[in-house]
Amino acid sequence: MTAVDWPAVRTRVLALLERDPEQGPTAPPLTEQQVAEAEAELGAPFPSDYRAYLLHVSAGGWFLDELRRTGHGWGWGGSERGDLTEPFPGPSNEPDPDAAPPPGGWMAREWERVAGLAFIADRGCGAAVGLAFTGPWRGTVWMDNRPACDEIYPLLTEDDREATFTEWLLDWLAHMEELAGATPEQRGQVAYCWHMGVETPIDWCPSPAFRPRRTEPL
Repeated sequence: MTAVDWPAVRTRVLALLERDPEQGPTAPPLTEQQVAEAEAELGAPFPSDYRAYLLHVSAGGWFLDELRRTGHGWGWGGSERGDLTEPFPGPSNEPDPDAAPPPGGWMAREWERVAGLAFIADRGCGAAVGLAFTGPWRGTVWMDNRPACDEIYPLLTEDDREATFTEWLLDWLAHMEELAGATPEQRGQVAYCWHMGVETPIDWCPSPAFRPRRTEPL
């Protein structure tokens, strides 16, 4: 993967916040000691690009949930996450509707579906973006949309690859920079499409001028 200038990414994020302070605030970066402490407590090393983001851009806030230490330890938002010591099952997480209840019941099955997945961005109504910490999809981002459609699906690049954390973050940043001068309605439409799209959620929404990028309706 191409090297990322993370301090430059922080500069871009702060420039967006300066232009539109209602979107903020965003937390300062974490120290190496804090990141190492969080990794040890959570039970898995962070994917390298997310680790770099925490060290050089921000601990979160605004677009991403803040990784912080509370009285309950290190975590994100509501601190819900799968067992980060277990491999994320990826596409095999879809349940068979005709199957008998698994050992431990359906709730145990739901936790198995998100093993290895940390929810790093709340999207409302129970939906969240998860970052795979373990298994063959380590470092890729997934939409947990079980409340709406009982699915956990990858956020894809335009060439149908599972997006890495870096690809997902930089795609969002580029969208936000394109929206300079857009109306709140335009920003809202693009943000909603980008966050909640089903097949290729990153880089598929119209520009602020609503020039179509695809032939099928949104």
